[in-house]
Amino acid sequence: MDIIRARAIILTFLCFCLSSNVAFSQRINWEQRVDDLVETNDGDIVLTAVGDMIFNREITGIEDSPYQNLYRIIEASDIGFGNLEMSLNEKPELQKGVYNFRRGRDFGWEILKLGINLVGIANNHAFDYGPEGLLDDMRILRQSGIAFAGGGKTLADAQAPVYKQVGRTRIALLSFMSGADWEKADPDEPSISVINAPRVFLDGNDGIDGRGVPAPLASDVRAMEDAIATAKRNADIVLVAYHLHWVSHSRAYSLPNKVPPHQQLMLRRAIDAGADAILGSGPHVLRGIEMYKGKPIFYSLGDFIYQYRTADIPEIHWNRDQQQDVREEFDTVVARMTISDNQISKIQLVPVASEMTGPRTGSPSLARGEDSERILKTIVDLSADFGTKIEVNGWYGEVQPN
Repeated sequence: MDIIRARAIILTFLCFCLSSNVAFSQRINWEQRVDDLVETNDGDIVLTAVGDMIFNREITGIEDSPYQNLYRIIEASDIGFGNLEMSLNEKPELQKGVYNFRRGRDFGWEILKLGINLVGIANNHAFDYGPEGLLDDMRILRQSGIAFAGGGKTLADAQAPVYKQVGRTRIALLSFMSGADWEKADPDEPSISVINAPRVFLDGNDGIDGRGVPAPLASDVRAMEDAIATAKRNADIVLVAYHLHWVSHSRAYSLPNKVPPHQQLMLRRAIDAGADAILGSGPHVLRGIEMYKGKPIFYSLGDFIYQYRTADIPEIHWNRDQQQDVREEFDTVVARMTISDNQISKIQLVPVASEMTGPRTGSPSLARGEDSERILKTIVDLSADFGTKIEVNGWYGEVQPN
């Protein structure tokens, strides 16, 4: 009888502990947590930066707390940046190839409603609807009040920075596409800004050709440095966005979460030329963060909105492309940077997880619990390779000064 009573007491205690943990989780006031995070000091400017954005449907109408609290973080910032890896145009008949990452004119308001008011458009999907599609994309962005860099009516326009004034601080954005053997357009025609990185074959130690590795063209890097130096002369803070397609993100290859050779050199040279922050995208997974000369290099901010599977693209295409979804493609962070006295004084990393299946596939929400722990551990481990320390502050990370 005593044994039975003892077991009953233990079972009651365990149930109490379990229910207490559940109740504690339910008692977390996420609205208050976000309120505390977005509170700023007078004179501070807040910039939020996310990675690739591929939309095929609206998300701001999702009422669930994890979604709305994430969007509040971006909406509360002075500048919300993202890489727009799709086209806003009214010319669906001009689609080239299989990809149909496109929405119409009114979708600009959805992007702005999310809190994104600054985008890079130099990426490999810029010409999915040809030169006319790119021109229409830029027209719609302007009409929507979204500033952009990386594309223009001419190459000179595409290479020029865009400026945003926040109080007394002027912020510049440059945007570059960088990949292997990118075909450059006529400089007098609609263009995007490109840093070509062709594959270079080197002799191995035994005299046999080694594997080819991408490396940026010196002339393109010099043009990049000139553009950054010009922007720095006319702005207090210079942001440089790169859409990096140096290695394949097909699942036929290993997860591209490591920085390939020669890329670090190029992005460090951007800092040397005057950039205050490097915003990388393209690999479709997170990569580490390096603090170089006190300036952040986000080697990849991953996928913020990854609604890349659309009904009009046959499933067989993805099978042949060996594009098999993995969790890492749906985990990311929002980089929240505070600018004080024209310097980036604080960098906070808010973990974000997207649905992988169902009607909300690719739609981001605030990561919590095990999802948050997994994402923060990933960015901490990847950044440690660059000597960067990230302190986990409960539900978000904070980059420590070097």
